[in-house]
Amino acid sequence: RDGKGLAELMHELGKLEGLQWMRILYAYPSYFNDQLIDEIANNPKVCKYIDIPLQHMDNLVLLSMNRPPREHTEKLLWKLRERIPNLVLRTTFISGFPGETKQQHRELVNFVKAFKFERMGCFMYSAEDGTPAAEYPDQVSYDDREYRRDELISLQQRIGERWAKKLVGQELDVLIEGYNDDGFLIGRTQWDAPDVDPIVFLSEDLAEGVAPIEIGTIRRCMVDGNSIFDLEARVVARKNARCLAWAITPPSPGARFEKARVLIG
Repeated sequence: RDGKGLAELMHELGKLEGLQWMRILYAYPSYFNDQLIDEIANNPKVCKYIDIPLQHMDNLVLLSMNRPPREHTEKLLWKLRERIPNLVLRTTFISGFPGETKQQHRELVNFVKAFKFERMGCFMYSAEDGTPAAEYPDQVSYDDREYRRDELISLQQRIGERWAKKLVGQELDVLIEGYNDDGFLIGRTQWDAPDVDPIVFLSEDLAEGVAPIEIGTIRRCMVDGNSIFDLEARVVARKNARCLAWAITPPSPGARFEKARVLIG
């Protein structure tokens, strides 16, 4: 309930032979404690990647959403970056939540500019029948919600592209996933969750002595370029390590941890 159980689970899973990656998805800010942060930092099988949904950064909007105040969340974000080397943070925000003013939107934009999340998504608020927010006064117009979402997405595209360019020239471990619908061989780094994050386009031209590429293995690759935030890379090492990966989604605060989702390949 306080992160201790998840830290202990990951510690035990780290002993499994053949397990290469564990990834934390959709972890609430209130879930983190020092034990969990240390386990993420020190366990080599835990991806240095945290998906932490924040929704907004203005205190009044957060209060309307029943979310923790900004001060708590901001301290945690900087603490995670300080304590976990090479960490990539992913989050999602909601634009146009009922009552959100232009000034509150600007506060969110300014925070995104300053903090520079490596991965970020943004969605327009959509009223759902039976939810308290659907009955709130001061509903934001569709056009304003769309404009605010697009501004945040455009900003994040520029931030993400600059971060991808910094990876060019580096060697990274890449999980070979297979071929996409366009026939390109693709993979993911430890910083790329399935379906929501960028991918790595892989060259099939191998240097002499490099072992053939096998789907479902992790290979050492050289990043030669980027296409916006997707990477372009080639395999440079012989090692073929078959990947067993776990995606761990902690429960909502106060709920009991039940299970983790297993991803093979």
